[in-house]
Amino acid sequence: MVVDVACKTENYFVPNTFSPNGDGMNDVFYPRGRGLASVQSMKIYNRWGQLVFERRNFAANDPAKGWNGKKDGQVLPPDVYVYAIEFVCDNAQIVPMQGNVTLIR
Repeated sequence: MVVDVACKTENYFVPNTFSPNGDGMNDVFYPRGRGLASVQSMKIYNRWGQLVFERRNFAANDPAKGWNGKKDGQVLPPDVYVYAIEFVCDNAQIVPMQGNVTLIR
């Protein structure tokens, strides 16, 4: 039996807050969910529209590929950042998603 998970927003999750403080809980911002083949693009911008993180073509549900709250190795301040993500679903459909994420220290 094959189960085909529909590519719907309720099947994936992008957190609105994370706390990269090294306590092992919510230290990395990354998309997760069912029915996701990969992430085509994930970009994070600061409040002035400057790109602070970008990663392309990686597996969803992998915290090792997420954003750790740094830019060029430098710790970024607590703030609200904007993300733009393009998911690739198991059925090859591309789904864009944008929103805000709050970095807490």
